[in-house]
Amino acid sequence: MSGTGQDGIDRLLAAEMEATEIVSKARKEKQARIKQARDEAEQEITKFRQTLEQEFNAAQFSNLGGSDKSAKLAQTTEMQIQDIKRLAQSNAANVSKQILTWITNVDVTPPPKA
Repeated sequence: MSGTGQDGIDRLLAAEMEATEIVSKARKEKQARIKQARDEAEQEITKFRQTLEQEFNAAQFSNLGGSDKSAKLAQTTEMQIQDIKRLAQSNAANVSKQILTWITNVDVTPPPKA
């Protein structure tokens, strides 16, 4: 009897080990499917995001009238900056002279009495 009891226990242990392997294999397959689905979803999201960005950039480009306006604005701004720098350099000497004149020529006459 003890031989058949031991035999039954051995079969139960073997069945439990087989069930554990089956469950483990199923979990691994499930994780692999989830990972594959996640990767595919990320690829689709990336494609969709790129499409939306392209549409947005095209809409911005058409609304702003293209890069010609941007380039023209940048060029105008740069020319204005250069004009301001040139004017500042040419007037620096005159401004210094005027400030020195104000500082050195002080009127020392007393104000009239009221």
